[in-house]
Amino acid sequence: MKIAVITSRFPYPLEKGDKLRLYFQIKYLSQHHEILLLSLAENPVSASSLRHIQGFCKSVHIFPIQKNRAIVNAFKAFLTKSPLELGYFFNKNIKKEIEKIIEIEQPNHIYCQLIRMSEYVRHLPHSKTLDYMDAFSLGMYRRAENSSWWVRYFLKKDAKRIANYEAKIFHDFQQHTIISFQDRNYLSFSEKEKIHVLPNGVDTSFFKPQAEVHPEYDLTFIGNMGYYPNVQAATFLGKKILPKLLLKNNKLKILIAGARPDASVKNLASKNITISGWVEDIRTAYASAKIFIAPIFHGRGQQNKILEAMAMGIPCITSDQVNKAIGATPGESILIANDVESCQEQISLLLENASLRQQLSKNGLDFVQKNFSWEKYGKQLEQILNQI
Repeated sequence: MKIAVITSRFPYPLEKGDKLRLYFQIKYLSQHHEILLLSLAENPVSASSLRHIQGFCKSVHIFPIQKNRAIVNAFKAFLTKSPLELGYFFNKNIKKEIEKIIEIEQPNHIYCQLIRMSEYVRHLPHSKTLDYMDAFSLGMYRRAENSSWWVRYFLKKDAKRIANYEAKIFHDFQQHTIISFQDRNYLSFSEKEKIHVLPNGVDTSFFKPQAEVHPEYDLTFIGNMGYYPNVQAATFLGKKILPKLLLKNNKLKILIAGARPDASVKNLASKNITISGWVEDIRTAYASAKIFIAPIFHGRGQQNKILEAMAMGIPCITSDQVNKAIGATPGESILIANDVESCQEQISLLLENASLRQQLSKNGLDFVQKNFSWEKYGKQLEQILNQI
C-alpha cells in the first residue's frame, strides 16, 4: 500500500513518546509499504534528522508551525468551545496543502496519529486509521485535579471538550488504535470496544544490559522533563521522597535526565540531585544508576521509560498506575509503590539487598524480551491496516 502518515511532530529524534511510537511504526511499515510522511514541526528539523527519516519514506513533507500564532489559535479555539490543542495544531493553510498532496498522491490509506491531527483528514474520502494513542481527556482531567482552583476550572472545561471530541471523530475513521486497555476503558463512548489496543515495543538490540558500566548514582528518573506528569514525578522524588532517605544515607545520589527540563525540575539540583538535561545516548543515564524509579501517579498511556530500564537490566520501582499499562508481576519483575512511605521502603529495600536487585534485573529483562517487541506490534498494526 501507499500509506500517508499524518503527524503533529517530526518523528526524529526520539525524545518524546509519540515520536518514538511513530518512528518504529514507520520503520516497520516501510519494509512492505510506501510511506508518505506529512508532518507538522514546532521546531526546525535538522538535515541529519530529515535524512534519517527519508531512509524509510518515499517522500517527506514538513509544515512548520509558528508558536505565537499557534497560541493565538488555541485561545480562539477555547472561545469557540473547541479543545485547546486542536486549535494549537490546526492551520487552515496547512490543511489546504495537505489536501492537495493527498489529491495528487492518492494514497491507499491515511494513518493519522493523535486526535489533534484529525481535522486535517477526517472528511477526506479515503480509508483512514486514527491512533488515539492515549486518552487525552484523562490526562487533562488528572492535570486539572492537581492544579490551582482557577486553572482547574479551565482545564476541566478543556478535558470535557476533548472527551466529546474523542467520541465525535470516531466514525470518521474506519480503524482505531490506542496504547493500553486502561486508556481505552476511560473513553466515554460505547464504540470504544472496537478500538484496537496496540502497545509500544522496546528496541532490545539498542536497550540492553551494560555490565561493564559501574553505577555512580543510587537512583535515576528519565523522561521528557517538560512533560507535566514527569515534572510532577521529578518534584515528588526530589521534595517528598529524598528528604527522608537522606536521614539514613546523606550521600545518596539521584540523576534526573531528559530533554527540556522545566524550571521546577532545574530547581531540584543539589549535591544529592543531578539534573542532566538532554543526554545524547540515554542508555548512559539508565546504566549509571542502581535503581530506576518512576513515581508517576497522574500520567496516561504506556511509560516507555520503564520498559527501556527493564530492557537494560535495571531494577524498577513504579506505581500501580504505570504498571497497569504494561502488566509486570509485582515482586517478581517490578516493585510497586503508590505513596511517599512505600517509595521510601522499596528504595531502601533494594539498595540494601543486592540479590533482590539481581532478581528484578533478570526477571524484568525476561519480561520485556517476551512481551514488548516492536516487530510484534508492527505486524499487528499492518494487520489492522490490511483489514480495510
